[in-house]
Amino acid sequence: MHSARARLLVAFACIALAALALAIVGWRGLSDTGESLERLREEILPDISHSLELAERTASLASLAPFVAEASAPFQLQHDRQQLQQRVEQLKNLAGRIRHLTSAPALRSLLEKLYATLDELIFLTQQELFQREDLRQLLYELQQFDNPGSGPQGDSDSQIIDQLIAAASASSRELALLEQRFDAGVATNRPLHDRARPIFDLRRQQLDVKQRQAYLLAAVRAISEQLSTEVKAFVDSLQNRFERQHGALAATIDQGKVRILSISLVALLALLAGATLVLTMTHNLKAVTRLMTRLASGVTEQATPAVQRRDEIGSLARAFNVFRENSRELQSMAENLQKQQRLLQTVFDNINDGLSVFDRQQRLIAWNPRYLSIFGLPESQIRNGLSLDHVQNLMARNAHSNRTLDNRPLDMTRTNLQRPEQPIRFERYYQDGRVIEFRSQPMPDGGFVTLYSDLTDRKAIESQLRQAQKMEVLGQLTGGISHDFNNLLAAVIGNLQLLEQQPGLSEKVSRYSLRALAAAERGAGLVQRLLAFSRKQQLHPELQQLNVLVEGMLDLIEYSVGPHIDIQTHLDAGDDWIHVDPGQLENALLNLALNSSAAMPDGGSLCFSTRLRTDSSGDPRVEIDVRDTGNGIPEDLLERVFDPFFTTKDVGQGSGLGLSMVYGFVKQSGGDIHIESTPAQGTCITISLPHHRSTARPERPQSPSQPLSPGEGECILLVEDDPLVLEAVEDMLALLGYEPLSCRSAADALAWLSANPLPQLVLSDINLGTGDTGIQLRQQLQQRWPDLPCLLASGLPREQLSSRYGLAPDDRFIAKPYRLDSLAASIRTALAS
Repeated sequence: MHSARARLLVAFACIALAALALAIVGWRGLSDTGESLERLREEILPDISHSLELAERTASLASLAPFVAEASAPFQLQHDRQQLQQRVEQLKNLAGRIRHLTSAPALRSLLEKLYATLDELIFLTQQELFQREDLRQLLYELQQFDNPGSGPQGDSDSQIIDQLIAAASASSRELALLEQRFDAGVATNRPLHDRARPIFDLRRQQLDVKQRQAYLLAAVRAISEQLSTEVKAFVDSLQNRFERQHGALAATIDQGKVRILSISLVALLALLAGATLVLTMTHNLKAVTRLMTRLASGVTEQATPAVQRRDEIGSLARAFNVFRENSRELQSMAENLQKQQRLLQTVFDNINDGLSVFDRQQRLIAWNPRYLSIFGLPESQIRNGLSLDHVQNLMARNAHSNRTLDNRPLDMTRTNLQRPEQPIRFERYYQDGRVIEFRSQPMPDGGFVTLYSDLTDRKAIESQLRQAQKMEVLGQLTGGISHDFNNLLAAVIGNLQLLEQQPGLSEKVSRYSLRALAAAERGAGLVQRLLAFSRKQQLHPELQQLNVLVEGMLDLIEYSVGPHIDIQTHLDAGDDWIHVDPGQLENALLNLALNSSAAMPDGGSLCFSTRLRTDSSGDPRVEIDVRDTGNGIPEDLLERVFDPFFTTKDVGQGSGLGLSMVYGFVKQSGGDIHIESTPAQGTCITISLPHHRSTARPERPQSPSQPLSPGEGECILLVEDDPLVLEAVEDMLALLGYEPLSCRSAADALAWLSANPLPQLVLSDINLGTGDTGIQLRQQLQQRWPDLPCLLASGLPREQLSSRYGLAPDDRFIAKPYRLDSLAASIRTALAS
């Protein structure tokens, strides 16, 4: 194996032998040197001519730049820009024809700088035209917004518009003064402020653009002057170069002719012998060099020649392969890092949470835009290197308190010391209601990173959800116990009415009986009030004239609140009508009056007001105000007054259901309720109900004034699973003149009906407690005995019976607890159908 060095030595020996041949060729070459000198003259002189022309065109281009900057219309700018670009292209072409321009890097740099400056000047001129059009559009919109004929406010707005027009053409100093006057003049006119504010920003941007244009024009002139100087120096260097080369070539020609004669014989054989070897080696070396050059420019996909050679060129080719693979890996890693950097930067700038990073010296080193906006930090005051204490002082301009997640006070000094060492989470509460969560994590190299989340909306939703859950739970509880409680009341009221019908009762026993009956009926009313609160009560809305209803219950209110309360009215609702359950509305107003009386133990004033209002959607509504001069309610308790079982009274003095029942009735009636209170000054509760446009009050069905006639011994099959209710209703039916027959379940009733003559009526409870219902029993009766009437009863609200059991609106139904007269009327109606 022969090395490349040995081969080259042999090649040099061959070249030495070939010197003779080269001498002969050299003689001819030196003869041609004279011709080359003339060609050199032809090459340099055009460069000098082109360089001078380059300086002239550069000066012409600089003289055109001010016209471009002063363009006042887009079409003019387009025309000037085209001319400028044409001249720039001509200048570039001319510079490309100068062969020796590479020897003048300063001249090339000035040309590139001139091109860049002209491009920026065109861009800024176009931007200034756009800003000018935006200013005109804003001024036009503000002039349309202006209303000079609207009195003093309109005159003030006109003055502000004049200031804005002046601001559109003001200098920087004048613009600052006009902006201060504008902020002072529109402090209370928010719409005008929001519309006009962009004018100052646009004018400020326009002034910055104009200042930059002036700088660029000066730069163009300076570059043009520098180019002229550089061109002159370049031309001088070409001339000097030409003279030096001319003299050197003349001397070389004379000496070369003598020397070539002596070596021409030796070089002849060397040239012939070494040509083949040198060409072979240089061919492979050139190929590898070309590949390395392309690799340096970023081309990695290419085949490598001469890898199998056993000399230095083969080693170079194999080393090149290794270097190329490493370059590929590095290029791939760089591309991945750039993608990851762009991705992280995008996430960093666009996440919903604020983010800040402090180093181990507690100096701010990174933050995102959300961090500034969430705390209202001015961007001009936040910079790298600010201390944590300084940043927290900026954040502390708005009053706040810091609390742990379990709502305990937090010591920020201690917390700041812990944040670089362990994860920390806490919440900051502002007086305006905002809640910001801090989540800090320590970093491996020291310092900590913190995420800031605005929890204001979530906290509000959680509070509303808790309120809704409390209302839902109480509603489910109330609806669940109403059936059993009404069954108990049905037994109690039925037995008490039976007791009233017994002859020979003493006056004391009759008084006790009436008192117990009144208490039981009050219990039934309490169940209805609980159902109204849970929004499960069956309301019976009627058209009511509000003023008439309020006036009709004033005597009851006066009696209930006592003589130490002064009752006043301001009934401005006129003849306005509402569609509500009158009994429930009277009960609600009486409840509010009793609450106001309790808040005025030493006397005071209680005022009932009515009026017609229009809500935000344009719908008319009737409002009722109940205002007192009592003790008032503290602000921290206002949001809880409608909670069930919440009361500020002493134990045993209140159930905490009064206002919550009123709330349930108002919401169920399609209305709204609002409370305002100031401690030691009084409370005002406003009930808002939909307005009804009817002009005539419908007739109410009148209750029969005469007692119902008793039965005539008709047989009634009673189906009831509660033994107390069963016995009481049996006696009530017997007292009314009917023959009662009893069954404890639907299966017993069907079996009895199949084996005995049919009765005249079936009276069945709906919830029989055995899996079967009275509605299912009625359906089976209709299939087997379609002529047998069936009367259903239940202590649940009718709406709940409809949704849970499928009770139809036209089904015969009587609600528990029922009195003798209502039971007699329902049975008589069912038998007559």
